[in-house]
Formats: sequence, C-alpha cells, structure tokens
Amino acid sequence: MRTNKYSSDLSAKHWQVIEKLLIVQRKSRWPLKDMVDAIFYVTKNGCVWRDLPADFPVWQTVYWYFRKWARDGIWERINGCLIVDHRAKMDKNAQPTVAIIDSQSVKNSPTCTEDVGIDGGKLVKGRKRFYIVGTLGNLLDSFVTPANCHDGTTAAKYWQTLSLRNVLLENVEKVYADGTFGGTFGQEMGEKMGITVEIPQIAIAQKGKVPIHEKRWIVERTIAWTLNNRRCAKDYERKVGNANAYLIIANIRRVVRKI
Repeated sequence: MRTNKYSSDLSAKHWQVIEKLLIVQRKSRWPLKDMVDAIFYVTKNGCVWRDLPADFPVWQTVYWYFRKWARDGIWERINGCLIVDHRAKMDKNAQPTVAIIDSQSVKNSPTCTEDVGIDGGKLVKGRKRFYIVGTLGNLLDSFVTPANCHDGTTAAKYWQTLSLRNVLLENVEKVYADGTFGGTFGQEMGEKMGITVEIPQIAIAQKGKVPIHEKRWIVERTIAWTLNNRRCAKDYERKVGNANAYLIIANIRRVVRKI
C-alpha cells in the first residue's frame, strides 16, 4: 500500500470509472490502480521511467503495462468510453457529427530518434501531432508523424484508417480545419468519405485578443490542455506509438474528472 499521494493520482471515484474498462489477465502482486497512477504520474510530471518514485511498482512492470495497453488499443478504448459518457452527461449524442482537426509541430529530444523530420514552415525539427477533437474539446483521435509531412495529404490518408476502428468518427459530417490543410484535404474527404471540410476565415482581431475562429479555438484549447502534461511538452519517445499514447492518456486524465 502506497503512503505518498501525488496530484496525478486518481481518486477512488474516478478509479471506479476506469477500473471497469480495464481487462487484465496477467496476475501481479501490485494493485492495478498503482499501475495506472504511476503512468499518470509520468505523463503529468514528465520524469524518465527509471526515476519513477520508489513507492510505485517497479518501473519495468509499469512500463510493460503502458506499452501493452498502447499496442492493444486499451488507451483508445478507455478514452472513447469516457468521451461517450461525458457527451451523455452534456446531453449530446454519443457519436459527434462535427469535428475539428489541427496539427502541432514539436521538437524532438535526443531519445526521439525515429520518424523525425523538419517542418519547413515553422522551422521545427521533430514530429507533428494531429489532433481530432469534438465540439466539447475532447480528443476523438490523434496520430503522430515526422514533422515534414504535409497536413492535408497526411490527415486525409490517416482519417480513412482511423475511421475504420474508431466509432466516434463514424457519424462525422463536417470537419473544421485551418488553411495549412489546403484543398487536398477537403477534396479527398469529400470524395472518399462524404465529409464536408470547412476552412473558416480568421475572425477580425480585437484589441488584446488573438484573432481566431470560434471552432478553431476549441482545438487550440485542447492542445493547451495536452501541454499541461510535461511528458507532452516535447517529444521524448523513440516510437510514435508511445508518443501518441501520451496524448490519449493526457485526455483521459482530464475527461475522467468531468464524469
């Protein structure tokens, strides 16, 4: 039994929500909640796995669960179930019909050595994160690519794959995007998916405010929420699957507190 408590720990109420979504066949002497709390600790505080506090389970075991759940799509399943519950609480249909997409280029670290490129527009060497969010700001899905990938072409290609396994994207009829996605994204989404893509004009700037469309502001806010987790402030992961898992875990940490 752990004696130290951390701000990233799940409360008993929130743990009950997540516990029922986890299916674990492997027996361990460590409580499952301690595993999840340890993963949340790394996500929020950004420490390396070897420096995980000693009152958590041994870091090798925690990392094994983190990687297994990332490979098996457990984090995506938990995230999807929490979003459905949150939408029901807000009197929304379970499956959204409107989504907003945006990309974010982040610098890589010395440990991030695979799938790295240079974003010529933003002059950032690292990776590019794509966020697909609903109108409530919840992360419906995400993926990570080298930073030199074109927004529109890459997003259209990945969307087709994501929509086959993510029920939250099945009923999407309209997607808001910014100008960097260009006409390619809208054309391919319309022809292959039957989805309308709208690239809104930037609102007129007001004194003391950054000009941004009301729908586009939603995804920018989600990105800011994600960056509150220090592990997401920069890309430290060797594999893009791990990098994407942290984006989803960051959203799980936030949404579970709203149910």
